[in-house]
Amino acid sequence: MITLNHSINLVTEINEHLMPPSLLARLVNLDEAQMEALLRDCFIGTMSQIGALDKVNENNTWAIVKFGDNN
Repeated sequence: MITLNHSINLVTEINEHLMPPSLLARLVNLDEAQMEALLRDCFIGTMSQIGALDKVNENNTWAIVKFGDNN
């Protein structure tokens, strides 16, 4: 089996003026790695909940797309 790793670059724009102050305070205390992990896990969780990979892989006979290792 051939495995191809690839990535996409997502940008999250946070409007600190609309965010609840308690959430903003917790968010700004995260380091970059923690912030990236939080956003990645949120994205993957949301895509899983809506069945995005099921839709992407529908009718595929020779390849499958899946989420890779989170490390």
